[in-house]
Amino acid sequence: MAYFVGCPKRYFVVSIGSIGLLVFIGFRTCFVLVMVHVTNDTYTERDDKSLFHNCTITGTSRDLQLNIEPSHLFLLHTVFYCGNLVTQIPGGILATRYSPKWVCGLSIVLTSVLFLVLPTAIQFSLPAVYVIRVLQGLAEGCSVPALNGVISAWAPKSQRSRMITIAYTGTYISPAVALITTGACACYVSWNSIIYIYGGCGVAWSIVWMFCIHDNPKHHPRLGERERELFNTDNVVIYRHDAETKIIPWRDILTSFPVYAIIVGSFCRSWIVSMLITQQPQYFEEVFHMTTAEIGFLSAVPYVLMTAMVIIGGVVVDNLIRRKVCSTSVARKLAETLGFGVEAVCVMAIAFTEDWKVAFVLLCVGVGFSGLAISGFQVNPLDLAPKFASVITGLSRTGVLGAILSTLTAYFARNLASDADVPMAWKRLFIVAAFIHFAGVVFYAVFASGKRQPWSWSTSVATTNPITRQYDIYNETTSLLRRPKNHRRHNVLVSDTDEYGSTSRFLNTI
Repeated sequence: MAYFVGCPKRYFVVSIGSIGLLVFIGFRTCFVLVMVHVTNDTYTERDDKSLFHNCTITGTSRDLQLNIEPSHLFLLHTVFYCGNLVTQIPGGILATRYSPKWVCGLSIVLTSVLFLVLPTAIQFSLPAVYVIRVLQGLAEGCSVPALNGVISAWAPKSQRSRMITIAYTGTYISPAVALITTGACACYVSWNSIIYIYGGCGVAWSIVWMFCIHDNPKHHPRLGERERELFNTDNVVIYRHDAETKIIPWRDILTSFPVYAIIVGSFCRSWIVSMLITQQPQYFEEVFHMTTAEIGFLSAVPYVLMTAMVIIGGVVVDNLIRRKVCSTSVARKLAETLGFGVEAVCVMAIAFTEDWKVAFVLLCVGVGFSGLAISGFQVNPLDLAPKFASVITGLSRTGVLGAILSTLTAYFARNLASDADVPMAWKRLFIVAAFIHFAGVVFYAVFASGKRQPWSWSTSVATTNPITRQYDIYNETTSLLRRPKNHRRHNVLVSDTDEYGSTSRFLNTI
């Protein structure tokens, strides 16, 4: 535990945050694969050799088969995302005005308890499953904006990208862990065992989070002097409940194109993630007739690669900025373009493949490269306004509308398709997703920014830091290919240095 003498507390915060994301993001993946497994459908024998033996619990008392149309499973995912959308912005506001650790902890303990009730509802009442999924979405919607508020307070400027990407590593490795464990448990233990495992872990994590984490370094009673000096030097300690933080500049936020660039990036990301998590397992089952264990394993590998790219991307982007190779804005846009651009190309290619091995390789490449984009839009709220990171994150999380539209599109496409037209329905879904991803890449490249916005500064900072104010006026969006007249490069570099500080030793300690 991080309370041992000599262990930096910020590492403990990001580590526990990462574990929490691994668990409660995994709720969605577990539910998806469990529902694919219990849907009343039989597996077709394939000519090629199976990766695993057939599920050993099939037809036993540990198995469950429901007479539900596969297309209706998408509606169960849609109602979750609808509930999730409603509480994104309120979650960010609550985390800004009150204690973000309690907002996050309470939301996860509630959704964990609801998850534990799901097995009973699945067996006896489909309407009850719908209700529980809506409530889970409502509860979980507050969690990520609040978690981001805690991490923002514990992320020194010189380590910002790395701290955020390490914390969010749990999000990206979560589907891999959940897919493998769910596939194995559903085939060889029981259909509902993984739900009880994950639900119990969620409750345990919430208790640790609420009683061992502090909102910011100022409130930590055992923060070491060396670490306290780091936060004082970087000047990024976010003090909650101060008067300026409670005054949220809504007009400026809602008229900011860089904020909308983040929202659009989140929308496109949500569309693809929803497709990969809620639809991809069913795609492998319907098109290639795989078992649950096979689906879990093959679907997990791309997320392992993505997790590695998330960490690598965080280090590379930080170094590009720290070494003055490019400005913060250019680094964020470069990460976004490479990450989501490659993924869009691979998703488009999957639409035209008829070999599961080729589809698997394309998924590995596309999903793996998408990890680079996390150092773009995911970190961006901290660039624009560290004090209001929870609010902007909450706004960006309304991009979950992309997941809602994605699952609804899959429902109608699959429901209207006959058995013979199933492969063509999936082809259309992948093509639509690829075009949306391409559009998101273009929008972010044009309107995103890595500059701290004028409305995010306190009055004291705005009047006492002329270098920062000079940099704030500088419009990086119009300077990707050329610089404004009479604007010297060293002014930007001075600001970059001021923003990110000295070399980080973060990776040497993990």
